[in-house]
Amino acid sequence: MLQELELKKGDKVLTVALTSPFTALAIINSCAIPVFCDVDENTWTMDIDDAREKIDKNTRVIIPVHLFGNPCNMKAILEPAKNYKLKVIEDACQTHGAKIGRKMAGSFGDAAAFSFYPTKNLGAMGDAGIAVTNNIEVSHLLKILRHGGQTKRFWHAYLGLNSRLDEIQAAILRTKLKYLARQTQRRVMLASRYIKSLSDIPIGFQQSFNGSQSSYHLFVIRTEKRDRLKNYLRENSVETGIYYPHPVHKQPAFRRYGQNKLKVTESLTKELLAIPLYPTLLQKQQNVVINKIRSFFAN
Repeated sequence: MLQELELKKGDKVLTVALTSPFTALAIINSCAIPVFCDVDENTWTMDIDDAREKIDKNTRVIIPVHLFGNPCNMKAILEPAKNYKLKVIEDACQTHGAKIGRKMAGSFGDAAAFSFYPTKNLGAMGDAGIAVTNNIEVSHLLKILRHGGQTKRFWHAYLGLNSRLDEIQAAILRTKLKYLARQTQRRVMLASRYIKSLSDIPIGFQQSFNGSQSSYHLFVIRTEKRDRLKNYLRENSVETGIYYPHPVHKQPAFRRYGQNKLKVTESLTKELLAIPLYPTLLQKQQNVVINKIRSFFAN
């Protein structure tokens, strides 16, 4: 999608460092410079005030990342984007089924990207993804770019990609799409049980801004005892995951783009822990997780 904007060397794209590095890679591969913004202390998504301060004459695009299923405050992001005439591309790779008011996450910007990696809420049987837009011109060019940049057979007007979703993956996704809403409801219910059952112990939860609903791709808790808790749960047969252990701007491949201090981001990468949550998780299994976490903090 960034290719469609024909970014030039020196153009800048605002995004966050609390995400998969592939977001920054897409920016760099489009010849632009990633500018990393900090995240909000409560929602863990883009800090709008920090983003505003980093807009300059070379800024062309904002890529907010809807993290762990939790949507960004798109109204707050679209305001400076409109004022400075910036494009907005939503990274909705983890946010299938999430809502902002009555609209779905991924429907606010000029375009959005969704991942169908097998572990996503709507996952294929292999690598897959989709770009969405309500702009006819953008849609037309995306279709050209995904097929090597061909405008007609054997005629390449653009430097495109070989990035077509194969029919088998499409068929699998169409079938699984029927169950997405029901599975999202299940995720929300399980997340609510976690919050209700663990709210009296010293851990933090990701918060949604008013009017939005997370689709809980992951259920992530925050604790200064993250590593000790992770080891304790593993010893008690409860697997967890760390998302993300290293902020993007501190990794070797991205250091050349600035090592500005991102206070909240760097704190969160030391404190976040994903605990089990998936639609087929039974309540009795969830109770085991809850009891083990409570047991850890009781010691």
